[in-house]
Amino acid sequence: MDDKVKHFQTWFLRHGGFFGEHVELHYRPLRGLHLRVSLESSLKPASCIVSCPHPLSLSSFNAREHPDPFTNQFGHDAAGDPTPFSSLNLLRFFLVEQYQLGTQSFWWPYIHTLPDPSADSPFDTPMYYDDDDKKWLQGTSLGHSATMIDRTWRDEHAQGLRRLHHGNFDRYPWEIYKWAATVIASRSFPASALTSSRRYNGTSEQDGSPVLLPGLDLLNHSPAARVTWQWTEDACNILSDQQLSIGTEVFNNYAPKSNEELIMGYGFSLFRNASDHCNLALGAMAVGSIKDVMGQQTATLPTQQEPQGIKPSTTKADQVIDSPRSITGVGWVRLIHNGIDQKENKPGYLFSPGFLEQASIAFSNAREHGRGFSSTDTTLFAGPATRNKLHTACAIAMMLQKHYVDLTASNLHLPRWPHNQRQFHAARYRRGQLHILRAVTGSIVASLRCLLGLDPSWPRDKRLLRLEHILKAGPKEFLIDFRAVLHIGFGTRNAEKIRQRMLLDSAFTLWLCGLYFWTAPDSLSERAALPTRTADWITSVHQSYGDESETGQRWAKIPASEEGRSLAESCYYIIKAAAAKNPRSIYSDPKADVGRLLWCLRVIREETFMCPDLEGRVGDETDEIMLFLD
Repeated sequence: MDDKVKHFQTWFLRHGGFFGEHVELHYRPLRGLHLRVSLESSLKPASCIVSCPHPLSLSSFNAREHPDPFTNQFGHDAAGDPTPFSSLNLLRFFLVEQYQLGTQSFWWPYIHTLPDPSADSPFDTPMYYDDDDKKWLQGTSLGHSATMIDRTWRDEHAQGLRRLHHGNFDRYPWEIYKWAATVIASRSFPASALTSSRRYNGTSEQDGSPVLLPGLDLLNHSPAARVTWQWTEDACNILSDQQLSIGTEVFNNYAPKSNEELIMGYGFSLFRNASDHCNLALGAMAVGSIKDVMGQQTATLPTQQEPQGIKPSTTKADQVIDSPRSITGVGWVRLIHNGIDQKENKPGYLFSPGFLEQASIAFSNAREHGRGFSSTDTTLFAGPATRNKLHTACAIAMMLQKHYVDLTASNLHLPRWPHNQRQFHAARYRRGQLHILRAVTGSIVASLRCLLGLDPSWPRDKRLLRLEHILKAGPKEFLIDFRAVLHIGFGTRNAEKIRQRMLLDSAFTLWLCGLYFWTAPDSLSERAALPTRTADWITSVHQSYGDESETGQRWAKIPASEEGRSLAESCYYIIKAAAAKNPRSIYSDPKADVGRLLWCLRVIREETFMCPDLEGRVGDETDEIMLFLD
């Protein structure tokens, strides 16, 4: 035990800190300073591992305490920035100040045991990656997050400097500020740690900033550790909920965290991390449409919350308490058991609560609000199928597929092997992302294949249609006219060739146009009835979208795009050619004009959805359109 560790131990115990009877400080190069069970006796359940009295804690409250509070050094922003100076930013500057004070700081024995900010790389978090290390984050959400956090921290550092009264900027350089921000991000506890404190009168949760608790932050993370965080009026304690044998390291449990969170916050990852997940984002336009549909810009999704007025004095370290979720369009997907379910021979997966609901709103059309996923749904194919649910599943599959392709492509620029500890953990995280993306995408595609009857062990859901199905389903006379139109317009009636030529929009538009005239009131007595599902869907379409000539309808208010009008006009020339060749064709109706075709195109684009290739091929040219008769 070196001198600075002895100094810390003496300071900690002298001011009321406590290590369990059979707990001792220990140091190993790869593990750093940590706690272990002594070599004399095992640690029994319900034993206190470590206790930190509130006077040793380091938080924004210390910066506000009298006499001469540290907050007096900061005033209004010199540049007129109205952004509030947060308690978290105040704590960072206060920690920098305490570091600069050196041995004059009350907390110096504690600060002196922290990673040295003057070292080349005091931490292994992405904020300290060099250019070679960052290559391993290319194409990942972790790389993007690191860039955004660096930008945010720099902005908050600059904001603090602008507020300094004395202008002593050299005392708060960026590198020391970054060190302080990393210390707080990687070692702090939530504000609730001081909730019951007599010293701070229960105002810590109102403040909201984290708390540094010397001694408690010596425990490394293990998802298998069973501990209780106990917050009392005078101290913060960690208790062991399990028997620990002689000489073993004592761990804390930081709650379930993905490898991305672990690397970003602490600089390490876990092998076969059961909590690993892949982050998802719907995009700004989708979030805007979600808020519009829900009718409020600041709406939150319902989640289970703590009962009002109840503040537990103890918390299981791995307990996760939900809080209100803003509509951000951000979520995650993870594998169940992080592998293959051998019984079903398919990987199981779960999405974060609320994400599927937001996604289904983003992909809904005008007639299906409330027919998608709920805020509690976490799987895609549970419950009755709807058009909206299938559209959401396909959109998510294509999102994951694109992420996988991009991430795989960026692998080409990587060295064969990682060369240091940071690259090792980044490589593990990267492999985990690829595994999740591949497994979840494969599972979604397998489920879609089942619905389409492409898996011989599953019956086809006849409500789900691709081009092959609409070429075969319907009265004989209708199919003859429809196939003739396709042959005249595309030179083929083969579904695969039409798909390869990327003419699916036109094919489905011509199909709907034919259905429109087949079911026209003046022709119903003369023509065979459509299949019940198709007839019901046509009725629903008329009720939901009206007619393009009715100015009060939704579509009349939306000007056609140049691309849409061009496609409608090309379809018009096709049906005119078909009508000239066969005057008795359903497409010879004089009402079959560009306006009618434009209406059909708009309905098709609202009702159909893109589906990833079901044979495992990747690329826009392999995706196809599907329709669900909902």
